[in-house]
Amino acid sequence: AEEEELEYTLLNKRDAKVYKIPPAAGASGHKAGDWQEAIWRGNVRIIGRGKDLTIKLVESGSGDLFVQCEIPNGDHEKFVERVVDSSRYWVLKVVKGSRHAFIGFGFSDRNDAFDFNCCLQDFKSTFVDRSAETPLAAPMKDLSLKEGEKITVKLPGAEGG
Repeated sequence: AEEEELEYTLLNKRDAKVYKIPPAAGASGHKAGDWQEAIWRGNVRIIGRGKDLTIKLVESGSGDLFVQCEIPNGDHEKFVERVVDSSRYWVLKVVKGSRHAFIGFGFSDRNDAFDFNCCLQDFKSTFVDRSAETPLAAPMKDLSLKEGEKITVKLPGAEGG
């Protein structure tokens, strides 16, 4: 039987907000300034499992799931898009079966937003990009000095003796 991957919480933040968003105004992307009042407030959890990442928006009191954004292979750029006018807001692509929706998501606190962004990038660089690196094909060469070998270093301005 295949071994079950462990699930672990990478980030847990309070006071996250969700917005119903209009279509992007242009090719430049979404603007948080166009969003109206938040339609939901609660907690956000980023969960890692192998190379997959899940952003879960959960109710503050009960912990019930409001919505989740699943990110296969940690490739968050396809599912989490930063808005063009703020560092605290993103557009999440939520997929359910063959359907998907875009929701506005963000924080009031800039530090929480910074932590969220760093968490996504750190996960990808640690668990996804590193595992894609191919191991060295050839064995390492022995570059150590052999017995009797010397290295001479000449420094400009230094008097040799």
